[in-house]
Amino acid sequence: MIPEITITCRNERIFINNITVEQYKKYAVLMERNGSERITDALFFNKRIIQEIFGNMMSLEELGEMDVIEFLTAAKGIHFIMQNIISDALMKIVETEPVEKEESAFDEYDKENGYEDEEQEEQNIWKICGDIIDRVTKIAIRLMRESYGQCMKENIIELLEYLKFELETVNENI
Repeated sequence: MIPEITITCRNERIFINNITVEQYKKYAVLMERNGSERITDALFFNKRIIQEIFGNMMSLEELGEMDVIEFLTAAKGIHFIMQNIISDALMKIVETEPVEKEESAFDEYDKENGYEDEEQEEQNIWKICGDIIDRVTKIAIRLMRESYGQCMKENIIELLEYLKFELETVNENI
């Protein structure tokens, strides 16, 4: 169950209590692009995230005129839902053990001769989440025999719970 988030725009209370696959995917893309340390960039991306989650019902200008406390509360609520509820459910489906990299006798040689970067670029967690949701979408399309558009409109928590159930019971009727 996703907690309800409300905001006031144009003297009207707008709420959400459901996140679709499409909304989560857009959130992951925006979070992946948001690599800046500047506060103005963070505010811009939070405005864009609120726009996407609330179905583009308000402009960036309207969001800029909102009460700051209400804006930050809504943004914080969205981040909590996406990172603590949905990403957690997503990771439970793929439950993988972390892979430890073993040292090799040739590691130092490879670094010295330019075969390997000394600091391997750490992958963005939101890129990984986006890739996982793409794979989940492909599986859901095959399993549920829905179109891509229908799958994007599905409640993401319900879809993830259904896929987890299907994966856990895949060998029961064989």
